[in-house]
Amino acid sequence: MRNGMAAAAAAGGALVVTVPALNAPVAPAAADDMYIRSAAETDGLRMVANLVPVAATHEPEPPELDVSDLVKAVGLHALEERRAAANCDADLGGLGRVKPWVRDAARFLSCLYDEPDLIGIGQRSRDSDHPRGLAVDLMARGEKGDRIAKCALANQEELGVEYVIWKQRINYGDGWERMEDRGGITENHYDHVHISFERGGGEGTPLAERCG
Repeated sequence: MRNGMAAAAAAGGALVVTVPALNAPVAPAAADDMYIRSAAETDGLRMVANLVPVAATHEPEPPELDVSDLVKAVGLHALEERRAAANCDADLGGLGRVKPWVRDAARFLSCLYDEPDLIGIGQRSRDSDHPRGLAVDLMARGEKGDRIAKCALANQEELGVEYVIWKQRINYGDGWERMEDRGGITENHYDHVHISFERGGGEGTPLAERCG
């Protein structure tokens, strides 16, 4: 650079800019070329600017998620939803004048499993707890029936369940036993879960978390 323009040099971590003093004699022709000097050798006006490194900007990293905590949170949320569902305003009109604990059990199971049709009081050709208001049929098939039967047995004491009949089997709480063939889908309980209840009712509060 010519005629007193600044020459830049890197010296000791600083940027040194040298400009000839106003009262300094004109530099020889060779001085017209750009030159670099250290800060200690420079005469005249010196302008020094620190070189400040500029850190690269990065977006803050998202917090790490613990998979177990996430699963737990999702599980707790699902559990709360299930508990709330167990107290829904289910249609119990098909039960008739069943015992109070039978009605409570029917509401609990119905709310958990999409409110299947319910049958309570009714005459049967065979010996049955239905006429006495101590039984309920939940109309369901396949996997839903499996879950209802399992849930009733998992809360047997709390609901006051005496036994469950499902898919031509009976369970008093100690395992499934095969029943005789009664000759049809309904008679063999493939389209509904039958639950009979103790005459004194249950003790405690049924737990939705025991149910699949």
